[in-house]
Amino acid sequence: MWYLMEHVQRSYTLSERLLRAIGVGGTRQEDIEQLIRQGANVNQAHGTFLPLHCACMMGDASSVAVLLKWGADVNRFDGYHRTALHHAAEHSASCTALLLAAGAETENVDTNGNTALHWAAFRNRADCCRLLLEHGADADCTDFNHDTPLSWAAMKGHYPCVQVLLEHNASPDVRNCAGLVPLSRLALLLAAGLEVDERAFELLLRSMGSVEVRDREGRLPPLLARDKRMRTRLLALCTTPRPLAQLGRSAVRRCLGPCHLPSAVSALPVPERLQRFLLLEEAA
Repeated sequence: MWYLMEHVQRSYTLSERLLRAIGVGGTRQEDIEQLIRQGANVNQAHGTFLPLHCACMMGDASSVAVLLKWGADVNRFDGYHRTALHHAAEHSASCTALLLAAGAETENVDTNGNTALHWAAFRNRADCCRLLLEHGADADCTDFNHDTPLSWAAMKGHYPCVQVLLEHNASPDVRNCAGLVPLSRLALLLAAGLEVDERAFELLLRSMGSVEVRDREGRLPPLLARDKRMRTRLLALCTTPRPLAQLGRSAVRRCLGPCHLPSAVSALPVPERLQRFLLLEEAA
């Protein structure tokens, strides 16, 4: 009994040292492996943290590779109900790639219903967004507020992520629980006078067929209604019929469904200029 208790305590102490070694950053790969050989448990949680999650938070791909080699559970949840992939998607494409190759599930959600793709979009990690989408992540997954990754990218004004998500045919028309579409969320940033890459606004606008950012009573969100320039622009978009070419583009993109649009469009028997139009490279 005493031997068993001593063994458990020793293993716990070594596992704590392992977590600290990873958290400090810059620890040699050999030193991490030495701790594991001595008995450190790669799946031992300390507080809310796990070694693999900590390595991903640090963007330490070398440590991630070692931990996976020694049996770290790639889909285990930490104290915040987040997997290692949630953390990697915020910080490192290299870590994200390693986890995906090891079988990380892209649709695991945290306590707010957010996937790794939501977090990659929020942090403007277009490289991680692309990796996740290439490994089957749902571009239109919704969190508990019914926000999609595109909504998160728009909420922060992240043009690179908006571009990648639309390239994978994310829907620009999904409304969250407040009735806001991604274009509305980006318009709120512009109305607040924040520095935002307006290319994101123009790209979202091109991706939509008909534009409706008003509520059921025909009202704009208060902040948008108070900004004269944005109010005038949005009301004109909502009340003026879109060009037929714009509506047709939106309909074709919807019909193609979840896909990598450049690949899908290149297979269509249409002229190259029309292909560029479908890919939002040309305005209506």
